[in-house]
Amino acid sequence: MDEFVEFSGKNVDEAIAKACEHFQTDRDQLEIEIITGGSSGIFGLVGVKKAKIKAKKRNNLRELEQLIEDIITNLTRPLTPNPEISVDMQSEPITVTIKDKENSGLIIGRDGQTITALQYIANRIIAKKWPGASRIQLDTGDYRQKQNEKLKKTAIYLAQRAKRAGKTMSTQPLSSYHRRLIHLALQDDHSVQTKSKGEGPMKRVLIMPRKRRKRTFKSKESRY
Repeated sequence: MDEFVEFSGKNVDEAIAKACEHFQTDRDQLEIEIITGGSSGIFGLVGVKKAKIKAKKRNNLRELEQLIEDIITNLTRPLTPNPEISVDMQSEPITVTIKDKENSGLIIGRDGQTITALQYIANRIIAKKWPGASRIQLDTGDYRQKQNEKLKKTAIYLAQRAKRAGKTMSTQPLSSYHRRLIHLALQDDHSVQTKSKGEGPMKRVLIMPRKRRKRTFKSKESRY
């Protein structure tokens, strides 16, 4: 087992970047312990303290996969006694599928509120136990596929409304993953343009009709 090596930087991200460079690997391949988060001091001049971490290279991602399985099993136990959980470590974000036809509706909850809450809690736990790990996305009963298809239809519908009315249309607040789906769904529609707007959980996508260029026609007399 490799020994921990200490790194420091202006902040934790810089210290982790140094660790990645030292071990010549990505952030999620390292086991990281934060010693201190650092401090900018007073006006950035007095009492400045560097962030310090300890890091070592992980043997493989199986440890992270097992951690994710354990976390999801514990979180969903009150809803599904014997879930079959599969973790796709190659996807981005990491996809965790809970296979339980009988209880999938219970896990999803009304308008996806339960699965969204479970996913949020799981990501917070993983971020604390395994700093730098990729985020996970929970799925069950093909919920994500159905949700993605619904979002794409919503994008097309709003784009059509925007073009007919000549006005900007807006989605409801969406996660970064779902905002990306809206952008991708309309990227080939050159009659509209999309733009994310807002902060944090209130960020949404604006769908705006492009202004048509006026065509100019020259009279026959002007040719001579």
